[in-house]
Amino acid sequence: MKGHAAPEIVHSPHRQLYPLRRTTPKGSAGPGWQRITWEEALSETARRLGEIKAESGAEAVAFAITSPSGTPLSDSIDWIERFIRHFGSPNICFATEICNWHKDFAHAFTFGCAMPTADYENADTILLWGHNPANTWLAQAHAIGRGRKKGAAMVVVDPRPIALAHQADVWLPVRPGTDAALALGLIRMLIETRRYDEDFVRRWTNGPFLVRTDNGTLLRARDLLPGDETERYIVWDEQAGCPIAIDPGAVRSSIDPQRLALRGTFTVTLEADGQRVDIGCMPAFEHLTREAEPYDALHVQAVTNVPPEALRAAADLLCGGRRIAYHAWSGLAQHTNATQADRAVATLYALSGSFDRIGGNRIRRSPPYNPVNAFGYIPKEQMAKALGISERPIGPPAMGWVTARDLYRAVSEGVPYKVRGMMAFGTNLSLSQADSRTAEAALKALEFHVHCDLFETPAARNADIFLPVNSPWEHEGLRIGFEISAA
Repeated sequence: MKGHAAPEIVHSPHRQLYPLRRTTPKGSAGPGWQRITWEEALSETARRLGEIKAESGAEAVAFAITSPSGTPLSDSIDWIERFIRHFGSPNICFATEICNWHKDFAHAFTFGCAMPTADYENADTILLWGHNPANTWLAQAHAIGRGRKKGAAMVVVDPRPIALAHQADVWLPVRPGTDAALALGLIRMLIETRRYDEDFVRRWTNGPFLVRTDNGTLLRARDLLPGDETERYIVWDEQAGCPIAIDPGAVRSSIDPQRLALRGTFTVTLEADGQRVDIGCMPAFEHLTREAEPYDALHVQAVTNVPPEALRAAADLLCGGRRIAYHAWSGLAQHTNATQADRAVATLYALSGSFDRIGGNRIRRSPPYNPVNAFGYIPKEQMAKALGISERPIGPPAMGWVTARDLYRAVSEGVPYKVRGMMAFGTNLSLSQADSRTAEAALKALEFHVHCDLFETPAARNADIFLPVNSPWEHEGLRIGFEISAA
């Protein structure tokens, strides 16, 4: 569809071809654009942004960026981030909280990395969760087609009867926003029928690690052995009937994993301040089992609308021993519980044992290159000023990506400080984010706003300077890796 639209975009009579300066007050019926030279436009932009930075700090200038996932910004995003980080602002208003945060960053809370590349072509089961590559990612759709020709089954989780849902072996028409309940129902079913990959869970997950019931933290060797400063964890050796310390990376070599308890409750004696204290502990896998326990098939149906027979059919195709390749995207992302829903799906996937296996989701080695986005350039004390970081310290603000709502509040209310200027790259906040009225009020309240785009969008009409850009068919682009194969 994007290729079909190329001539319409390139030759559109509505494209802006020259730099423009506003001549009317904000809130007027129109911006009263005046054509200016590139020298004038860039000089004024640099001067005004520099003045705000000098007077109020770099954090008083925010940057708004459209999503590179579905736009030409894919070729430019790293260089834009480099510019912003050298400028010194910790505030990039991005679409990450409604697009990719769950799969690329929240996923790391469970896997330690972003969602690895799906090896569709060699899979036994292909799982598409809130993701429609036939419309959005043709390279993936092609790989899925090759896998299907080799005999791969397909499970599609989507409230809509998309084309891939009609082609699927199992379609789970989940009620929007209830994906976590669906994942927990599948987890419960696999655990209850013992169709998860038990060897993988013992060897490669924290399932056997003991969790303290008094404070909910993982039990460490230093809790049991005074003077032990290692990061070793404690597991329960069922054969010896006692707790033992293990190295996270040595489970598969130092001890028979079959000796490690996955279920049950245990009492461990600690020494604290010269006194012996008994505390209760449970393996992390026991916690998962108890968390999933309420989600039987009937409860899942009541919450998600997915019938029990469909849930059971999906579990048959997602069990351990099958090579499962999956991808989850916007269907999960655009909900308030996206992070926890994604972690539930990632945990379900871990039970299959397909992580980093041929036919599963594989960690590919990309070509060596030096990143140019200068992520580590901004000092920690400056990153600590990111809008919303106190409320979400391990969320998007920790990466310098702020939500539109926090940006609007900083512009209009000066909370936690006043954002005075903004430079936007293609984004149209009035339409792409929630609460258009608040967005318009914030855009009108900015002291200085420069907007880069092909067209005059509703957001761009509030700008002081408009900078025209070219289309992806009018410049060279460089992309390192395509997130679909090793090539």
